[in-house]
Amino acid sequence: MTVVAIDFGTSNTAIAILEHTEGNRQIARPKTLHFSDISHEFITRSPSPIESHQVWLVPSLVYVAGQHQFLIGEQARSLESLKEKSAEQAKRRFKGFKRDMVAKFQAPAREIDGDYYDAEAIAEIFLMELWQRLQSQDIQPTQLIFTVPVGAFDSYLHWFRSFAAKIQFSNFQIIDESTAAALGYAITRPNALVLVIDFGGGTLDLSLVRTAPINHNSQAFKAEVIAKSDAYIGGIDIDRWIAEHFLRQLQIERSQLPESSWLSLLEISEKIKIQLSLAQEVQEHWLDPANQFVYQLTLIQDELTEILEQNHLIDQLREAIDEVLLMGLNKGISKAAIEEVLLVGGSCQNLAIQQLIISYFGKSKVKLGKPFEAVAHGALVLGQDIAIEDHLRHSYAIRLWEPYLNYYSFYTLFEKGTTYPCQRSEPLILQAAIAGQSEIWLDIGEVAEVTQAEVAYDQSGRMTSSQLLKQSDFRSLAINSPVRQNNREEDIDKVCIARLDPIGQLGIDRISVNFKINDRRLLIATIRDLLTNKILIDQQAIAKLE
Repeated sequence: MTVVAIDFGTSNTAIAILEHTEGNRQIARPKTLHFSDISHEFITRSPSPIESHQVWLVPSLVYVAGQHQFLIGEQARSLESLKEKSAEQAKRRFKGFKRDMVAKFQAPAREIDGDYYDAEAIAEIFLMELWQRLQSQDIQPTQLIFTVPVGAFDSYLHWFRSFAAKIQFSNFQIIDESTAAALGYAITRPNALVLVIDFGGGTLDLSLVRTAPINHNSQAFKAEVIAKSDAYIGGIDIDRWIAEHFLRQLQIERSQLPESSWLSLLEISEKIKIQLSLAQEVQEHWLDPANQFVYQLTLIQDELTEILEQNHLIDQLREAIDEVLLMGLNKGISKAAIEEVLLVGGSCQNLAIQQLIISYFGKSKVKLGKPFEAVAHGALVLGQDIAIEDHLRHSYAIRLWEPYLNYYSFYTLFEKGTTYPCQRSEPLILQAAIAGQSEIWLDIGEVAEVTQAEVAYDQSGRMTSSQLLKQSDFRSLAINSPVRQNNREEDIDKVCIARLDPIGQLGIDRISVNFKINDRRLLIATIRDLLTNKILIDQQAIAKLE
C-alpha cells in the first residue's frame, strides 16, 4: 500500500509518502519527496538549531513556455531569477493561483499562444505535472490525500473531486490543513489539546483540536475539531506590503511600474522577508528590468513589524486567536487547558508573529519544528487507520404547522455538537397539516440562541433592573440554499417537497422521513408514503449544514 499526501499551498507545495521500514515489525514513517528538477530547498527557521533542518518543497509556480508546454516549481522559479524580465514573460508566469481559485473577484483568463488560462486551469496543470512526476519515479499511489484550508473547505473539496476524476483515481480523501497539522505534530500524544495556527502564503487558519485514541488497545487516534477560525490573508500579502514600503521610500508610484518591474520587486521583497526570519537587518539589490537601474533596499526587523501593524495583520491574528479561545471557552475549555500551540506555514517564521503568539501562550507551549511538513505528514495519518471527527456548529430542526393550535413549532433533528457523519435512530412521522393537502414541505432550519435585554423602569422613569433573556429562534435554510449533487450546484427555493397521491387527511400518519448527515455535512432525506408504501424521496440531499 502506497499512501501519498499533497499539501497544495499558495506559495509552496509539499508531497509526502509513507515509507515502510523492515525490521522485527514494519513501521511506516512520513517522508517528504524530493524532485530534482522542480523542488526547492528550504531551511526551517526555528529558535532551536536542533529543530532546524532541510526541507524540499515544490514552489507553486507555473510558466507557460508554449502550447501544451509548461515549467513548474523550481523550473519556473529559476526564470524569475533572470535579470531580464519582459511583459510577455510576466504574462506567462502564474503564482498564487491556489488562492485565486476561491477568490470572490477573479482575474480574467489570460490568452497565451491561442489558449486561455484561468486559476483553475493553471492549478490543474500544476497538479497534473506533479502526478506525472510521481509516476516517473515509479510511485504508484494506492491512496491519495489532499489537504485544503478550513475556511474554504467545500470550495476546494468539489474541485479536488473533479481533479481526481480527471486522473481516474477513486481512492482519495480530503482533510483540512489545520487538523492535518495537529496530527503531524501530535500523532504520538493521545488526548492532546492543541491549537494549530496555520499561516501560509494565502490563508490564516486556526483550529483547536483534541487528539484521542479510538480505544485503549489500539494505536489509532482520531482528531476532534473543537473550534475553527480563518482569515483571507497570507505571505503573498506581506510581500506586497514590503514592496509598497520600498516604493514609498524610493518615491515611485506603483502605477509607474510596468508589470515586469513590479514582479521583480515582489520577488526581492519575498527574499528579504524570509531572511528577516533570522536576521535583524537585510540588504538586497533590486535591478529594475524596465530601466536597468539598481536600487539598494534595506529593511530591519522593527520596520517589518511596523509594516505588519500598519496593515492590521497583527490585529487580525489577535482577533482570530481571541475568536477561537472564546469558542473553546463556550465549550468549557479554557486557554490554560491548551497543551501545545503548533505553528505551521512559512509566514509563522516571522518573528513578530511568533512573539505575539508566545505572548498569548508562553514560550514552552509554542512548537515551531515542522512549519513546512506538518500538514503533509499529518495527512498521511489517514492512511494509518486514523479517523477524523468533526461536529455540527449549530442545532438543526424541521418547522411544523400545528393545525389545532394554529401556529408553527419546530422539532429538533440534530443538536449542536453532534458528530457527523450520523443518522437519526428513529424516522420522523408526519401528518398532513390541512385536509386535502397534496404535498408536504420539509422546511429545515438552523436553531439559534437569541439574547435580548429586558429593562424595567419605576414610575419616575428610572431604570430599576435589567436582565438578559435567551430564547431559541428558527432560521429557515429554504431560501436560496445551494446544494451540490452529482457535481451540480443548484439554488432551491424549498428544502424538500413530498407529493401525496392520494391527497392527505388530517389526523392520519402519512409519511415517514429518515434523516442522516454525510461526511460533507449534507442533510440526506428518504421519505416513504405510509399509505401507499412508496418511496417518494430516495437519499436526496436537501440542505447544507454548518
